[in-house]
Parts: sequence; C-alpha cells; structure tokens
Amino acid sequence: MPVVHQPRPALDVRAALGESPLWDARANVLWWVDIPRGELHRFDPATGEDTVRGFEGPLSAVALRASGGLLLALGAQVAALDPGAGSGPAAEPRPLLRLPMPSSEHRLNDGRCDARGRFWVGSMAEDAPGTAALHRLESGPAGTESVQVLGGVSISNGLDWSPDGTLAYYADSPSGEVAVFSCADDGFTRTGTLARFTDCVPDGLTVDAEGGVWVALYDGHAVHRYLPDGTLDAVVPVPAAMVTSCGFGGPDLRTLYITTASRGLSDAELAEQPLAGALFACEPGVAGRPAHAFAG
Repeated sequence: MPVVHQPRPALDVRAALGESPLWDARANVLWWVDIPRGELHRFDPATGEDTVRGFEGPLSAVALRASGGLLLALGAQVAALDPGAGSGPAAEPRPLLRLPMPSSEHRLNDGRCDARGRFWVGSMAEDAPGTAALHRLESGPAGTESVQVLGGVSISNGLDWSPDGTLAYYADSPSGEVAVFSCADDGFTRTGTLARFTDCVPDGLTVDAEGGVWVALYDGHAVHRYLPDGTLDAVVPVPAAMVTSCGFGGPDLRTLYITTASRGLSDAELAEQPLAGALFACEPGVAGRPAHAFAG
C-alpha cells in the first residue's frame, strides 16, 4: 500500500492556475506563477509573505539563470528578468527568443532546465490537439537558440530527469500518460510508460533525490509518487481538485510544495473547495534536488 502524506495550506490564495513552483536557494524563496493572470509570485516561507508582480500575457514557467535573475516563459517568448533591478528599463523582462507557434492560440507552457544548463519548454493550444511541441533552448554563438525535440504534442506539461540524467519523465497531459524517454547520447527517445491515468490527467512533475517521480494530478485531488518501475509508492491527497504542479523547496529541500487551480470550477465547486488555487506544502520524508539554472 502506498504511504499517505497529508499536506497543509502554505499560502491561502485563490490562484486561477498556479504553476511552476521553483525553489531559489540564493534567497531561500519559492517562485511560482499564476498563468492566465500573468503573475510572478515570490513566496518567503520564513515570513509567510507572498509578493506579486504582473506581466502582460500568460506567464507559464519560471527558471533560474546561472548569471543571476530568472528566465520566464511569457506567451510565445522566453525572456530574462532581474527581479532585484528596482524600476526602469533594467527591471523589465528582456526577450531572448520568440518560439514559432502554429497559431495565435498557441503559447508556451511548462518548462525546466537540465543539468547542462539548457531550458526545455513545451507549447500548447486548448483546441488544437497534436499541433504543439517540446523545445530545447541553449546559449549559442548568436545568442539563445532553440531546437524542436518532440512534435505532435497537445498540452506539454511536466518534465524532469532521473538523478543520473539517463532518463526523462514527460507528461503530454491529454495522453493520460507519464512517458519515459532515454536521454543517451543527447537523444530523446521514448522507451516506455511510467504511469497511466483514466479519471484525471498528469500535469507538472518532479523527481526527488532517490529517483521517485512525483506527479500532480489535474482533476485528481492528489499528487502521486512513483518508483522508476511504475510502482505507486506514496499519495498526497489535496483538498483541491485541480492539482497542477509540485516541486521541492526549503533550505534542506525536504518540503514538497504543490500548486493548484480554481479556474473552470463552478460556483458550487468553489464553495466545496475553499482552498482551490492555494499553495500547499508537506514533508514526505525524502529530499528533492537543487534546481538547475539556464546557462545563457
């Protein structure tokens, strides 16, 4: 039987679509986003303070930059941001690359940096299945360059790698699967399926220091931990149906932070789920891994 870990509300907010929880060990804060509102949140668990900055357009993912500051997935472009720049032009996002999109309905979605300092980010469109893609960005002689790694995607979501970097776990949400890919020789070849879902869809995910894969279940009221062989090892029941992503944080990386959504719920469902959209936390007894930073 899987172990059950109970979460607690870390931040009682009504996010429309919370996503991309990212621990920043440089400041001991958790960055996260509210996608449709274009909001970047900076949560300090030591004080409980959550500060918010808004941007035009959907903000779907945040990552660290090795040179300082953050990387943002804003609409169809990836931009650099110095959150400590105060005011003026230096404080505004600096576009690095606009990715090609099949239509104006497409946008970037979930993203993460790998151990080599490359930013992987996928795209999506609600009503155009199979027309999105997964891209990989890195710094080249002419600036930031991208390559399409995977096509035929519908809603690109969670992505993370095994501790040794040889495997990747990836969720194209409408497929109902977390797929396993081989990363040998810098390739990206599907080799199997970690888990399948029928009553909910896999959203964001993270891999802990022991190789366990934590998957947020959208419309599933939970986060599940799977062993690399696909065994369901642990469950975090969440008092919000739309669980969107998860990531480890805290100075020791032993706190699992969980984002949720309130968008799309009826008035009755919102009344039944007063914590829909909140940020949750729990201590599941394993540690996460430090976030990689973009080298560009």
